[in-house]
Amino acid sequence: MKLIKPKKLKSGDTVAAVTLSWGGSALYQHRYEIGKKRLKDFFGINVVESKHAMRDPEWLHANPKARADDLMEAFCDPKINGIFSIIGGDDSVRLLPYIDYEIISNNPKIFLGFSDTTVTHFACLKAGLSSFYGPAILTAFAENVILML
Repeated sequence: MKLIKPKKLKSGDTVAAVTLSWGGSALYQHRYEIGKKRLKDFFGINVVESKHAMRDPEWLHANPKARADDLMEAFCDPKINGIFSIIGGDDSVRLLPYIDYEIISNNPKIFLGFSDTTVTHFACLKAGLSSFYGPAILTAFAENVILML
């Protein structure tokens, strides 16, 4: 199978921040804001939160369809150039019944995340889209960063 390769991101592009599993951004909003600011300052990437990205962990756990809807809306939105996971967790497998693989394959975008978001990488693979296993906003982008001057 030949995978669809999404367009690379460039300065000025916008990515959607999604919470596909654990709602850590609600508990550690200050760290999320650091990650968001670094993406803007270092790469020129604008970050917008999906509708439910900042909801508390209990609400997110109880609403896997809402989390999947956020992902599908991000893929559908022509103003969004990429989708970054805010953090991993342990239950994004519960999103699978609500994933529309045609939406993913018809709207190829960068998808980036690690840990529990591996489930979403497999969804992208099933849709024929190449994705990127890598840093999440709340972790790598918000934590220790060595500046290269």
